[in-house]
Amino acid sequence: MKEINREVETILRDMIHQREKAILKGENSSNDLLGILLETNIQESQEAGIKNAMTTEDIIDECKLFYIAGHETTMASLTWALILLSMHPKWQDRAREEVKELFGESKPGYDGLSKLKIVSRILLLVTISASYLVNVQKPLALDPALAKPF
Repeated sequence: MKEINREVETILRDMIHQREKAILKGENSSNDLLGILLETNIQESQEAGIKNAMTTEDIIDECKLFYIAGHETTMASLTWALILLSMHPKWQDRAREEVKELFGESKPGYDGLSKLKIVSRILLLVTISASYLVNVQKPLALDPALAKPF
């Protein structure tokens, strides 16, 4: 595990140094989390006269945190989508037919994803219902009386 962590940190460190050099040369940074983080960090350190408002290690930690958080969020959303689809086989069949109709036997591609209207609606519903469930859990955790069965 330590070896994997070292490898990930080495890759991230190289990416960070390459992107910092490009930003300092005036090249546009990518419009992604790392680019925004590095631009903001460089700008703040130049304005405040501080060398590296965030260290490279801080930025590496942030990248790893966002990766893990994104993985967990995606996994939870996909799990919830599968649960909902198993509870509603009609919609599961409609989503499957839509994918088969659009992609046939070929491997689904990124370009076709925006054409999946039913699947998009299902994922939107999952997003809405999952955020609702998170909000319901908070009051229950604060007031044990609310969690008691009727």
